[in-house]
Amino acid sequence: MALVILDPNLEGEAGHHLAYDLAIAREALARGQPATIIANRAFRAGTIEGVRILPHFSTSTYAREHDDPVIGAADDWKALNDRLLAELSLLPRAETPPEAAVLVPTTTENHLAGYLAWMKGFDPAEAPLFAVHLMFPAGVTLDAAGAMAVEEPLRALFYRMAERLAQEDGPEVHLFASGGQRAAEFGALFGRAIPPHPLPIRPEPGPPRPHAAPRVLLFAGDARPDKGIALLPRLLPRLAAAHPGATFAAHVNAERAWGEAREAAAALAALAGSAPNIEILTGRLAPGAYLDMLRESDLVVLPYDPRLARRKSSGVLWEAVSLGIPLVVPDDTWLAAEARHWGAGHLACPAHDEAALAEAVGQALTGLGSLAARSAEAGARYRAANGPAALLDQLAPLWVRHAATASLIARPVEGLLDIARLGEGWHRMESVQGRPARWSDREAAIAFDWPFETPWELDLGLLAFFGPEQLDKAVVTGGPGPVSLLWRREGGGARMILCGPGPGRASPRIALRLRLPHTHRPANESRDLGILLASLRLGPAPQAGAPAPREGGDAPRPLARVTAPPRPGGGWEIAPAVSGEVLAEPGRPCVLAFRIAAEAPPALALRLGGVSARLSVAPDEAGGFLATAALPAALLRAAGEPAPWDLLAEGGPPAVLLSVAANPLAGVSRRPLPPPAEVPAPARGEARLRWDLAEGIGEPEGPYPDLGLPGGVRWVTARRACLVIEASEAGPVRLHLDYRCLVPRQGMRAALNGAAAARLDLAGGGLQEAREVVLDLVLQAGRNELALAFEAGVTEPDTGRDLVLLIAGARLG
Repeated sequence: MALVILDPNLEGEAGHHLAYDLAIAREALARGQPATIIANRAFRAGTIEGVRILPHFSTSTYAREHDDPVIGAADDWKALNDRLLAELSLLPRAETPPEAAVLVPTTTENHLAGYLAWMKGFDPAEAPLFAVHLMFPAGVTLDAAGAMAVEEPLRALFYRMAERLAQEDGPEVHLFASGGQRAAEFGALFGRAIPPHPLPIRPEPGPPRPHAAPRVLLFAGDARPDKGIALLPRLLPRLAAAHPGATFAAHVNAERAWGEAREAAAALAALAGSAPNIEILTGRLAPGAYLDMLRESDLVVLPYDPRLARRKSSGVLWEAVSLGIPLVVPDDTWLAAEARHWGAGHLACPAHDEAALAEAVGQALTGLGSLAARSAEAGARYRAANGPAALLDQLAPLWVRHAATASLIARPVEGLLDIARLGEGWHRMESVQGRPARWSDREAAIAFDWPFETPWELDLGLLAFFGPEQLDKAVVTGGPGPVSLLWRREGGGARMILCGPGPGRASPRIALRLRLPHTHRPANESRDLGILLASLRLGPAPQAGAPAPREGGDAPRPLARVTAPPRPGGGWEIAPAVSGEVLAEPGRPCVLAFRIAAEAPPALALRLGGVSARLSVAPDEAGGFLATAALPAALLRAAGEPAPWDLLAEGGPPAVLLSVAANPLAGVSRRPLPPPAEVPAPARGEARLRWDLAEGIGEPEGPYPDLGLPGGVRWVTARRACLVIEASEAGPVRLHLDYRCLVPRQGMRAALNGAAAARLDLAGGGLQEAREVVLDLVLQAGRNELALAFEAGVTEPDTGRDLVLLIAGARLG
């Protein structure tokens, strides 16, 4: 079980969105459930107080993109909902598994239809619990008798159209409204009960303050026209002069303000220090400082413009009510009705002008004692009904029932298929090496049921086949989508891996046809023989980078994997991110290598446990890109536990992660071996390597027993290096290089004495995989220079060396 909060409006740390979302997420963590906030792309990725934050969405629900007075609102409604639906569709299903709860805490009509269309697109058996909070105005009002009046026709229309989506077949979506007013509005609009949800905003009052001059907070938060910022530059000096015994404070964050609001914020900031009872705070306040500012206030004024904010809610009002602070609010607004609902001490200002507000504040100061008493009682009522714990308590029964139901639904598991039941294209059963097996013909059928949306993997254990080309050119058709085919040698046989998308419960049957490029008919044999199949194992497609376990069940370390199933056809779309984990030896640095398909160099960032890790991206020989990051031991889990990583797209072309691998780093040189003595000229007929003349190759180091490496190994530390070979006479020679490589595959070009370069593809596999490359050279008498150019390298932590290739041994023969 996990909580996933979807909030495209979380663009930065200013405002209430971060505090609102974190309050809910922290409560989930306290109950043992991991929490992720999927935020706007403008928000930085990382982890805050144990909550994973994943930037993804491009557009806030508050965005306005069309200003046509006739059709602009409809254009916005369509464009923003369509964009949101497209971006939600890019989220990997592993981020929203069936046992999770997905919560949308704030949305408007410009996103609600997009959310609901995405949610209804899930198979009900695979869907998480969906809950949506309706915080903003419904476009309708209710009179004292409960009769509905349409106040904003387009807004009401758009919400009603979204409600039709909510009633369509598919997973149930639980709608809640933010407070009693919203519940009544949406209930009337939708013609059904919409229950209110507890509010996560629930600050506790601080300790009693010593009696002092009253302190009035005239403004708090972002400078916006609807919040009445334009009145403050004139109102504040007027109040300070009329009430010298009171302190008047304002907090204004003008980082995103523009036009009249920005001018008013600048004028307000200029008032700082103009009178002894005026205090101005600017910029973003840390959460603790913001709460202290509220707790020190005896009266909170909300000078909102009722023309622009008549039906809007306010986090500042909820905070003031929870803290037991009296209020001054505009009359005939949601603010005034909400203050009345909780019974808070307040005064309703009848007009939005400087004089009316000054008079209302003066009256509130005169009756501050009685207002404070009423507000203290209201705060106790509010805190008893609200808070993140109460909000999760409301979701908990729904979530538990949903998770219990999800646990009863069959999920994909791994198991063996009976090869005796294979049909067309398979010869009779026989015993080979004491095992039951079947030869295939050139074309053979494999059919099975897979009633899941999760991608599947079919593992064919082969005892025999006829050459690599037979498997390289094999083709698989007939699945519900593209089927990938990979194979590798295993003893005298091979393993062939087929992988494809799951069709779902509606059409679970998958009928594949495997076509081989050729067969073989041995002497005295009447059958055409293709591949000899001994086992057939079906299961969910594994996560990338998880190598097969060793005997005893312990996986080799380090290893990396993706914690999501691949998309149909293979790979993972990095939109906005792909997540996984790396398991390393405690205290041992390692390198992560990501193989990526993209049309142009992708813009990527890597975070390990919420901390940025340096990522290098370079082209690879297959036409894609290789992104590598060296991870120092300090970033890895000291106890050897898996460390989470997130690979994030930061713009640029679409990119697909093809694979991820982890390899150990040998570390810095422990103690260099003494340099060799002066090398005499080679004897007649001899050739020798001159390490002392080489360029781009480090000093000898080691040994590294845990990697099976003796002392005297050398790192190639530059993408362009040079080996020097001295020969007593001209002639051919073979250079054998024993090497190990951190990246999965290394492209190398070799040129002798300025001749045309020959290209070689060096297989990698990590420092535990011993490899050899042989170069056929024709030397000239005397000095020969072998220029080597490499395509990839890994930056070593702490030293910054570029680790290109580890030469474990070299010999001429």
